[in-house]
Amino acid sequence: MRTSPDAQELLSIVADTFRTDLLPHIPPAQRYTALMIANALGIVQRELAGADEAGHAMLAALALLYGEDADDSLSGADLRRRVEALQHRLCIEIAAGDFDHDGQDVLMECLEEIVQARLCIANPKLLRG
Repeated sequence: MRTSPDAQELLSIVADTFRTDLLPHIPPAQRYTALMIANALGIVQRELAGADEAGHAMLAALALLYGEDADDSLSGADLRRRVEALQHRLCIEIAAGDFDHDGQDVLMECLEEIVQARLCIANPKLLRG
């Protein structure tokens, strides 16, 4: 069994090499595409590094609405499936108007926390500003 480098280390090598060795030499016409690739690599790195942390943050936010249905003992794929299931349930309830009269404050708090957890992965610079 191979112990090093793992997937996260390999991705880090690829991203660093792309940014330092290739990106400076990309012609202007392809610069935007190259920057999108660099950004996507950064998102994947952050997701691999903090997937469970972000998942638990989203689950904690959803617990505001769903209580015990938001089991925080999960990890990995089980955590992702649970978060996706609860988010799907939330979408259905919002579309059905379940929060139109009661629970809007709790809903907004939940949604704000979910957005912050996602931004930690997708664009953490927005949270620092």
